[in-house]
Amino acid sequence: MGDVSWQNWSGHVRATPHAHVRPVDRDALSTVVAGSTGRIRMVGSGHSFTPLAATDDTLISLDRMEGTVLSCDADAATARLQAGASLNALSRALQDQGLAFKNLGDIDVQTLAGATATGTHGTGPGFSCLSAEMMEITLLLASGEFVVANAAQNTDLLHAARIALGSLGVIVDATMSVRESYRLHRRSFTQPLRDTLAGAMESWRAHRNFEFFCLPYCDHAFVIMHDETQAEPFGGKQDSDSNALMQLKQLRDLLGWAPPLRRAILNLVARREKPQEMIGSSWEMLANVRNNRFNEMEYHLPVDQGLDALQEVLAVIERQRRDVFFPIECRQTAGDDAWLSPFNGGPRISVAVHAWHEDSVDWFFDHVEPIFRRRGGRPHWGKMHSLQAAELRELYPDFERFTALRRELDPGGRFLNAHLAGLWGETLDDRA
Repeated sequence: MGDVSWQNWSGHVRATPHAHVRPVDRDALSTVVAGSTGRIRMVGSGHSFTPLAATDDTLISLDRMEGTVLSCDADAATARLQAGASLNALSRALQDQGLAFKNLGDIDVQTLAGATATGTHGTGPGFSCLSAEMMEITLLLASGEFVVANAAQNTDLLHAARIALGSLGVIVDATMSVRESYRLHRRSFTQPLRDTLAGAMESWRAHRNFEFFCLPYCDHAFVIMHDETQAEPFGGKQDSDSNALMQLKQLRDLLGWAPPLRRAILNLVARREKPQEMIGSSWEMLANVRNNRFNEMEYHLPVDQGLDALQEVLAVIERQRRDVFFPIECRQTAGDDAWLSPFNGGPRISVAVHAWHEDSVDWFFDHVEPIFRRRGGRPHWGKMHSLQAAELRELYPDFERFTALRRELDPGGRFLNAHLAGLWGETLDDRA
């Protein structure tokens, strides 16, 4: 099989794996791992902005594996799910069983394996990231052995594999803690940024889900709240934000040279924005459509640092970068105990900055990341950051436990690439 081209969703990461294979069942997957030479990386929908999936050797997708919801137990509120299925497909299949994920992030095109491997999260101080809901996993190791990890057996492996960036093996399926299906009342509106910041902690306490977006060169924020309801659905599904983002880009292109005029126009538009409400299935309300490609950096900060960091980021952008036009997202997530979870040890406030896919991302690293790091932030594993093993070791109490287990399970580094080797402090050689 000749080399094939692959790129991630934004187009920022590119690779030419020698083989891109899509096994249809466990036997075929095991055969691929046992029969391939060199290194192996797994890929889902390509929504990670770091080169997690980049490889010159074998790239594996699980999107053709059989099934979505493999089994479910409504009494125990658990469902065994095919790890290569998308969150959207799984949400639809769970709904047919009267079940739902407890929470979701703001997009649902990622695969379950990819979303959990990187610590994908939604918002709400009562909800952990998706990985924390994994009760059991089936993992294919480099040895060709399938291993099950849960609270009763291989417990350390479960804590490690919940967020492992695909560096321990291939997660084939996962039993997730779920709940009965439910509806959400979604409300979105604009309000002055100073009021949003002043009331953010109370809004997180008062609502099931709360998040907000703020714009450089604007004094207003776009707020989204969700609350559970028994009321009948209304309002349809969410629209794509494509048109609004393109208007922001046009305004940047036209008035980037005149920040005061740009601010005046954005404030006028924000004040005229009409509030919106809708009610629907949880997954339809929580997940958005993202048609405009971008690159992203997100850090998870201690709760007492998050909002101050956000204001500092806004200030430095307005001083240094007139080209930035994408909204900045702010959410909060509960803590968990996965070894490499950014939320290990307690809740965190997440701040995410974005750049149009054709624009430079140098300002992420020059201006924004130093703020996040100075305030004790941990990077989102699937989004851009510059940290390596030396820095990560200081941020994660269980870092050495994870790397020791990784070396035990995959001593030849078959599930590594250059990016992962840097994260774990490993040196790649030709033994894989």
